[in-house]
Amino acid sequence: MMTRLVTDRLMMRRLQPSDAEAFHALVSHFDVVRMTSSWPWPADPAFTRSRCHPCDPVTGMAGPVFHRGQLVGAMGIMSRDEAGPEMGYMFAPEHWGRGFATEMGQKLITHVWAQYDWDVVRATAFFDNPASARVLTKLGFVETEPTSGRCVARGGDFPLRSFILPRPAGF
Repeated sequence: MMTRLVTDRLMMRRLQPSDAEAFHALVSHFDVVRMTSSWPWPADPAFTRSRCHPCDPVTGMAGPVFHRGQLVGAMGIMSRDEAGPEMGYMFAPEHWGRGFATEMGQKLITHVWAQYDWDVVRATAFFDNPASARVLTKLGFVETEPTSGRCVARGGDFPLRSFILPRPAGF
């Protein structure tokens, strides 16, 4: 059975090939992909399709976020390398400011603490994305040392704010 995370307003599950069209609409907003590390601009349908498969549950939980059956964003916490688990998310501009990232982020964090033995989750936000930094702070992340990171859509390296979320007692 597929993992589904459900809140009062939202549902999240792992990506499926059938999500490609709706997911491509999300990554077709420059204002969305300019705040991610690996999404190209202009949006490339083949690249989107290559990303529309379920993530390996061993590495974490990631997938589309739905509101009333409509794909409104994507979120995940994945551990793909020695750096450990990292949280990422993106939401369509028409859904910004509605609390969706915070709401699903809380549910996702609770899920990964219960399912994985990770000591800490990392996250970053580009310096020119204060809204994302506010979401991370609301989720309990603590800001650490600034760094820089690649943005394929903008074609270069840009300053990043770094955050950590230590595993709480009791998990």
